[in-house]
Amino acid sequence: MEFFWYGLLGALFCVYLMLDGTAIGAGMLLPFGGPGERARRATVTAFGPFFLGNEVWLVITVATFLAVLPRLEGPVFRGHYHLVAAVLVFWTVRDAAVWFRSRLERPGWRRGWDRVLTGASGAFAAALGLLVGDMLSMTPGPEPVPTSFGWYSLLWALTVTVVLLVHGATFLVVRLPGDLVAGPLRMVRLLAPPAAASYAVLLGAGLLARVPSLGTPAVAAEATAMVAVALSARIVAARPRLALAFTALAAAAPAVVVCLHLAPVAGSSLAAGSALDGLAGFLVVVIPLVLVVQVWIWRVFLRRIDSRTPVFF
Repeated sequence: MEFFWYGLLGALFCVYLMLDGTAIGAGMLLPFGGPGERARRATVTAFGPFFLGNEVWLVITVATFLAVLPRLEGPVFRGHYHLVAAVLVFWTVRDAAVWFRSRLERPGWRRGWDRVLTGASGAFAAALGLLVGDMLSMTPGPEPVPTSFGWYSLLWALTVTVVLLVHGATFLVVRLPGDLVAGPLRMVRLLAPPAAASYAVLLGAGLLARVPSLGTPAVAAEATAMVAVALSARIVAARPRLALAFTALAAAAPAVVVCLHLAPVAGSSLAAGSALDGLAGFLVVVIPLVLVVQVWIWRVFLRRIDSRTPVFF
């Protein structure tokens, strides 16, 4: 039962990074999709149908974490208060930019919100990476001790940001019209090697510094992410959907490594059995329902934009 709850939590976190990582990366790439309002409008339209559905997974992940592992709330949330607050602020600002950029037709208004969307998406990705690095730097034990971010957290911030850029660019290759694909395609080929190299540096530096989170499963997860993101650049032009699956694996790797790091203390952090029983009854309805809706949305909308594509934002 302990493994079930912890595995479920890890899976939810992975799904969030895989799905919303496309919108985060696309937001950072807004100025690089092509010249003019048409290209920027197409970029927002590309992730529009998925945007709110993606964020549902973050809400479910956080709510499940608080309910299943209440004793880790202090080390993770209060112990990293400033980073958690930064993640929430950048998330909110990014969402506001998506909602507001098309409310008025004035070019200056749209350019201003485009800059906000690009900056907030990048800051959101970097803050997520810093939070991942800080959580991996926590001293393991019955009561994990938080630490302030250092070089290892900064490496994770760089890695998460670059990997989400590649993930978002690959998503845009799948979604944008053929005449607008050149920019994202170029970004995948340009950024995939540095993204793979950043995972390699993380892996090597972590092993040399004997970072406690780097057991064999975590090493395998980071190595898999490194290979997956490198392969994406080689196949993105011919098989963009398969490349998107590879970049999704790379985007999910931070969640896998964090869950592996916190696994030793999961058993002592679980909520009472009665609380878990009540939560199980709720999630057994909610998660399959959300999953079915998400599969339907991605199946219907994961195709190239054309004149019939609905505009959501």
